[in-house]
Amino acid sequence: MADEEMGGVGGMPGKDKGELLDATAYYEKGNTYYEQGDYDRAIENYNMSVILNPNFLESYFNRALCYYNKKNYDKAIEDYTRASDIDPDNPLIYNNRGDAYYRKQDFEKSIADYNKAISLNKDYLKAFYNRGLAYACLQDYETAVENFTRVMEIDSNFSEAYNARGLAYEYLEKYEEAVADYEKALELNPDFAEAKEHLEAAKKKKSEKESGTTGEGVSAVKFMAKPKATFKDVVGMEGVKELIKEYIVYPLKDPDLARKYGKLGGGGVIFYGPPGCGKTFIMKAAAGEVGANFLNVKLSDVLDMYVGNTEKNIRNIFEAARKASPCIIFIDEIDGLGGRREQMKESAQYMRMAVNQLLYEMDGVEARNENVLVVAATNAPWDVDPALRRAGRFTKMIYVGEPDYNSRKAMFQFYARGRPVAKNVNWDRLARATEAYSSSDMKAISDDAAAFPWLEALKTGKNREIRMSDYIRAIDPIAADPIGYLTSGRKQKGKKSSLPPWYESAKKEVGKQEEVEVVEGKEIKRIKEAKMPAGEREYFNELISLIESRNKPFNKFTLWAWRFVALYQDYLLPVFLALLAVLLYQTFLFSM
Repeated sequence: MADEEMGGVGGMPGKDKGELLDATAYYEKGNTYYEQGDYDRAIENYNMSVILNPNFLESYFNRALCYYNKKNYDKAIEDYTRASDIDPDNPLIYNNRGDAYYRKQDFEKSIADYNKAISLNKDYLKAFYNRGLAYACLQDYETAVENFTRVMEIDSNFSEAYNARGLAYEYLEKYEEAVADYEKALELNPDFAEAKEHLEAAKKKKSEKESGTTGEGVSAVKFMAKPKATFKDVVGMEGVKELIKEYIVYPLKDPDLARKYGKLGGGGVIFYGPPGCGKTFIMKAAAGEVGANFLNVKLSDVLDMYVGNTEKNIRNIFEAARKASPCIIFIDEIDGLGGRREQMKESAQYMRMAVNQLLYEMDGVEARNENVLVVAATNAPWDVDPALRRAGRFTKMIYVGEPDYNSRKAMFQFYARGRPVAKNVNWDRLARATEAYSSSDMKAISDDAAAFPWLEALKTGKNREIRMSDYIRAIDPIAADPIGYLTSGRKQKGKKSSLPPWYESAKKEVGKQEEVEVVEGKEIKRIKEAKMPAGEREYFNELISLIESRNKPFNKFTLWAWRFVALYQDYLLPVFLALLAVLLYQTFLFSM
């Protein structure tokens, strides 16, 4: 679903357009930026246009298009509303405002706008189609079918409408009609991959219904054995452990005391942060700490190609957890299941319904979730549907970042257990050399360091201990042996931190963007607002502060120097002592 342009940007004659030439000039400049996809600059020019001419219809309309493309749907709705005040009989405005409401999952308001658009244009195909999608999201499949049928009457070659109506028929368990619609969609568009998938599934369901068999059915709910790991097995991460104890462990461990103070066990918590930092393991340790039943939900356990089965799987999981409370439901990669509905293709209606079912189970009128805690983990929290972060759902978010100094030191010591490690290994130095590395990086470095003497033992038959130089070599082979590295034919690569790509991705999503433009030979830096709306960014204040701190030049230099000194201190100390000796000698000569 995408907003329609008004006869192309700037295409429809506007009211009062010729009255103020300056307003028109800004408007046309804004159109140029819009066509280039530079929505921020386009908005700046449309702003000037409406200041100079407050009744400039197209400027409000096109500014709304910019906000819509930036996913700032509230601002888009404001501008479409202003445009409708100027031109109340324009169906395009109401259809586009309906699209913005749809993206906000406010389906009742979107339907009201589609109704208005259709009242002004009885053959408005997109308004009928979009209204059908909105009714489907409200699970009113009969009305959705009526709207998709009207679309086909207007354009019998619209393959998306046949596919959408087929999905609605599947939810109504009218498999014969669904099969016919999917076949028609493929006849019109042979490359329609989704229609192919649904066709096969619908045919199988139709066959099962006719034969009276149950087919694949929904996934059985299987509880994991209560995790044996506890926080004693989690190295470091003391700050995160304390938050987990407050949000998860204490309410479930002593529910009567928690209830007395209004701290009911249950609800939802999202662990987010870079990959490889222990989100999944620390959650299992929390379950072991409580002694609660534990449901480890994988996407493969929930997602089902058969329409309706994904929702049934979600419902079964929650019902099983309620019967076995106290229970922790752990959903890894929640963004794969509870992704933003606004970013899903219109044809992916079944995934929208899965998100709706998850929302219903977490806070619907029949949700009885006391002592049922839903914990989710994700590396991409910005892709999680905002509705899941509202009150009563995943109301708490815990950032699990890279391990701190003490945690890194403890991790190296932990991974050295059971291995022949030399007594003079400097764990403090290793912790300094791996500042801003992930937990999984510590393990990889430890494994690589152990591999060097192991391979030597295989070749020579002589065993030796894992030395400090092996660890340094695993991180930076030049620091371990500069001459050997330069004379070696095969250049070994050291272990760099795996986190920078994730932080870059996070910055693009939640942080402000800096871009450089060359104007008349001069470089001009511009700060662009983050993709994410300001209201949502509040959930990520801790991450935003961390990103801003890491990007400061002084902090970047400090991090580099801290690592460099830790890695090359064997060479820096003699150099420093030599320089100090020269300085003392010069001072001595000067004093003579």
